[in-house]
This record gives sequence, structure tokens and C-alpha cells, in this order.
Amino acid sequence: MEASHELIFALSGVVIGIVVGIIGYRLISKSHRDGVLMQQRLLESERQMTELKARLGAHLIDTHKHITTMRNTTAKLEEQLTQEASYWQLDEKTLQHLDFRNIDASRTEDEAASVNEDTPTTGVPRDYADGKSGTLSEDFGLKGQTPPPQPPRY
Repeated sequence: MEASHELIFALSGVVIGIVVGIIGYRLISKSHRDGVLMQQRLLESERQMTELKARLGAHLIDTHKHITTMRNTTAKLEEQLTQEASYWQLDEKTLQHLDFRNIDASRTEDEAASVNEDTPTTGVPRDYADGKSGTLSEDFGLKGQTPPPQPPRY
């Protein structure tokens, strides 16, 4: 009988050990699998960022080429207009308008002056109540006016 008790304890210990081992393996393998998945996501994100940077660089180079082409075309058109104006022997006033560098410079000066003139001075808006709370005034525009007559109450 004593040997059977020891055998039962030994078998139950082995069974409990196997169950604990299986549970531990599952937990460890799940965390390992999650770590591997996260590492794969990180690598995929880095690859996408590298791809995006490469496409952005190509886009910027392409845009720079287009701008250079447009500048060259504009310079050729300006030269052609100047040649045609001199061919048709236009007066000095018209030739001054064809000097595109002066037009651009004067336009930017005019725009800068108009921005400075249009800029309002800062202050409390007129439709706000005086004070620090900043709430709308309930009687805005009614100051100095007599209230409308109220009908008599009986």
C-alpha cells in the first residue's frame, strides 16, 4: 500500500509537471511570437518610410526640373516679346511695360505696402464687453437708446 501511495504521488507530480510545462511553453511561445510580430511590423514600417523618402526625393527633383524648364521658357518668351517690340518699333512707354524685371519688383513693393496699410491695429473687438472675461456684451449697440415702451400691466 505504501508503494502505491508513492507511485500515485510520483505520477501526479509528473502529470502536474507536464501540465505546468505545457502552460509555461504556451505563455513563453506566445510572448515570443508577439515579439517577432512586432519586430516584423517595425521592419515593414521602416521599409515603407524608406520607400516614401525615395518617392519624395524623386518628386522634389522632378518639381525642380519643371521649375527650371518654366524659368527657361519664360526667359525665352520675354526675349521674344522684346525682339518683337523692337521689330515693330513700339514707343518707349510700351517698351518699359515689357521690362518684366521692373514689373515684378514694383508688384512686390505694392503688395507689401498694401499689406501694411490693410493690417488693423490690435485691440478688443467692439462687439465684446469691456473687461477680461471676453464674453459678448448683452446690451451692445443699445447704449444711449431708450428702451422700447412696455405695455401697461393690470
